[in-house]
Amino acid sequence: MLYDTLSLNGTWTMGYATETYTSEECPKFKGEPIPEAVPGYWEDMTRKFLRTKFHSQMLVNPEYGLRRYPMAGDCPDMALPNVMGNFFYEKTFTYDGCTTSAVLHFDGVQNAVSVWLNGVFVGRHEGYSAPFDFVLPSGTLKEGENTVVMSVSNHRLEGFDGMPISGITSRAACEYSGGLSGGVEIRAFRSPLRDAAVIISPDLAETQVSLVAEADVTCTYQVLDGETVLKEGAGALAFCFPTDGLQQWSPESPKCYTLRILCGDAVLDRTFGVRRLTADGVHMRLNGRPYYLRGVCEHCYYPETVQPPHDIAYYRGVVKKYKELGFNFCRFHTHIPTEEYMQAADELGLLLHVESPDNVTLEEWRDIVAFCRRHPSVVIYCCGNELQMYDAFLAHIHKCADVVHESTDALFSPMSALRGLEYFLIEEDQKPELVSEPFDHHPRRFAYASTFSDVYSSYSLGHFSYNSVQADPETVESWRTVYNKPRLTHEICIDGTYTDLSLKDRYRGTRIGATEMFGSLEEHLAEKGLLKRAPLYFRNSCEWQRRVRKHCFEAVRRCDSIPGYDFLGPIDTHWHTFGYDVGMMNEFYELKPGESVRNVRMYNAETVLLNDLDKKVNFASGETLCCRITCSYFGEELQADARLTVRLTLDGRVIDSRQMAVVHLPVGEITDLTEYRVTLPTVSKPGAMKLFVTLDAGTTYAENEWELYLFPIPKPAPEGELLVSSGMGEEELLGALDEGKDVVIFGTKPFKGNLSTFRIALAGRTNGNLATVIEDHPIFADMPHEGYCGWQFCGMLEDGYAVIMEGDGVPFAPILDVASSHKNVIKQAALFEFSALNGRLLVCSLNLRPDDPGAVWLKNEIIAYASSNQFAPRESISREALHSMIHGNQGINYKNTNFACNPNDIASRAKKK
Repeated sequence: MLYDTLSLNGTWTMGYATETYTSEECPKFKGEPIPEAVPGYWEDMTRKFLRTKFHSQMLVNPEYGLRRYPMAGDCPDMALPNVMGNFFYEKTFTYDGCTTSAVLHFDGVQNAVSVWLNGVFVGRHEGYSAPFDFVLPSGTLKEGENTVVMSVSNHRLEGFDGMPISGITSRAACEYSGGLSGGVEIRAFRSPLRDAAVIISPDLAETQVSLVAEADVTCTYQVLDGETVLKEGAGALAFCFPTDGLQQWSPESPKCYTLRILCGDAVLDRTFGVRRLTADGVHMRLNGRPYYLRGVCEHCYYPETVQPPHDIAYYRGVVKKYKELGFNFCRFHTHIPTEEYMQAADELGLLLHVESPDNVTLEEWRDIVAFCRRHPSVVIYCCGNELQMYDAFLAHIHKCADVVHESTDALFSPMSALRGLEYFLIEEDQKPELVSEPFDHHPRRFAYASTFSDVYSSYSLGHFSYNSVQADPETVESWRTVYNKPRLTHEICIDGTYTDLSLKDRYRGTRIGATEMFGSLEEHLAEKGLLKRAPLYFRNSCEWQRRVRKHCFEAVRRCDSIPGYDFLGPIDTHWHTFGYDVGMMNEFYELKPGESVRNVRMYNAETVLLNDLDKKVNFASGETLCCRITCSYFGEELQADARLTVRLTLDGRVIDSRQMAVVHLPVGEITDLTEYRVTLPTVSKPGAMKLFVTLDAGTTYAENEWELYLFPIPKPAPEGELLVSSGMGEEELLGALDEGKDVVIFGTKPFKGNLSTFRIALAGRTNGNLATVIEDHPIFADMPHEGYCGWQFCGMLEDGYAVIMEGDGVPFAPILDVASSHKNVIKQAALFEFSALNGRLLVCSLNLRPDDPGAVWLKNEIIAYASSNQFAPRESISREALHSMIHGNQGINYKNTNFACNPNDIASRAKKK
């Protein structure tokens, strides 16, 4: 052991004050014994506080309020009624150990603590991200009886430049979390040795060890594999040993060793792995080999506990799930992982990017680095998320970088998303320095950041996040000269789904379950008459989301100068904007409907097959399908010819199949494999095609598939007596229906509509669309579909409209239902029909472009249907209801204002200088 311990966990006498106590004079307070007070969060102790005299004085999080659906405009974060203020703690204990070289150790405090031992002020610590020690002044710790007093406050801390410190574990549902997040103990050291930093040399040939000690020391050391001694030697404050004979650590082979340092009768063990992540121009290497970082963004959402659990088995399950899905990297959004999370990553193999809360102080940053550098999985440090990097702040970040480079072997990223360098260029005094080509950016700040940064987390102007369907890899790739460093694209796929109401019971008895997240949604949907459709909307939204997600991942992989990403949506994280259904999995790490491990690994594997069709999915009879098949390859060096197989099916039948040899497949590059060109057959009705591609390259096997569609070239359907229009006024429409005419409108007028897109609604927002439902109807009898709009509708939804079907007496029986965000439900349709007055009405508000074979076919089919005796609407609408639908004020979608600047996060708001 390095030290002897005395635990101070358990019962403490506690008292309460509303204001933070910062005096160095030991506080006097009337307290009451609270069982299991340490460790413990105050919000988990409220039932214990009910029996105290100070209960009635306690304040509650002022951000807490009634969060209920419906909501319009910006959506607030979830908030819980957490206790806020200052608690005093007192404990008397007996100590019979060594009274020299002792510290009072804290595993974690939220947010600040002052300590007195036997009436003597020991110190104050502000910050909640990492463990820390108070060195006990000589003579304060006595043999026999001692009394320790603590003052703990959870008021928001001030960080750099007086800005608020804010991270995932101190905002939203965790706003005003308070208490002792870990244990408290006395540690009496057996020698001057305190810690050790283990650094792997860039060439992996040597392990360099720097000891942290209170005085000069000499030591012996051993390198252990389990209980087997592999190496041993002697050293002083700094020594090194060669790595020959040691296996390298990687996510694919996470081999860990123990470095045991013996100093007198003190023993310090440190886990280490022989690994080094490095930048190579705009690319990345792990242990000297080209490497691609396939990352998740860990948002610290724990449905049962709110705060992170301290259970390594739980984190092992999380890491295993990530790896099963092909991920090898994890970014921790503005919080530091628990010791157990990092241990699980060390053992099972997951690279970690640790990120401090926003505006953290240099003192707290040093604690963070000292804590995390003990883990071989930690390979990137970062100073926060989406903060405006003005000049003084960049200088502060430079100091943080120096700490990383001087004491670790990890890389440094200045900020997740380079606000103030690559976007959000709002400072008036800086505008003369901006350059507009190849995009608006701040070259001087880039030049300065490049002197201390190893890798960038790039917002990419929203190409892979807010605008994931419209992502343009060629444009993003053209920006590489601005960065000249590896870019990990930031928070890709901010794609939402409907809320899964079936999870409601799994929250029973939890603090989040007590919110209105499920109950008010059920009430809102019931008021709209849509509660029974909620499960269908959820399933169909998952199908939409997974298509958009696959497209986005593949767009990123087509960028040569982007060697990785952090994916925003591994799971749903409902603390953010009170319901954040962003995940490919739900919050219990279960894949959503329609998703599978196989599907995810097609686009989220070491090697990924790609094509350049982009959103070209609909083809006409006899048209030539032409695309480039490429490969983002990160497998082993090719030892023999690889085999590429390309197959094209139509309605499940193979219509073309080819095999070819691949002789050139360099590691770490995007390589053209072949140009695939085929003349498509002539068909009499639409069919669903699939393009399958497989690569067999020795130890690497990759596969991918894409949905495509083939449409006949229709003969124009006769309109007959139909009145076909692109839109008309109310008076003209009512007049035609009064006359008994059949009216087909391709557009919205005279109705109101919300603009549609194939980009599913941004997660957590109150606007946008989350699902489509295609009803069983003659119009779609020959259209290949699975009850919702897949890629065949991409061009039709893009720049189309969803007609608002609100109003008194308006029946809701759409042929093509477009489900809005559940947070502010608007009944909408892109295709509907009514018997109206003396006539019949059919409206299609899709964007039926003449260059889209699917749109051309569908438009013709609509006219043919409306001209036939099949035109028999199930619902009738009155003159008054039509008037109400045309003139109603309900249902206009509010424009989303939360692009790259979350109004709920006070730390990320622009700092104007």
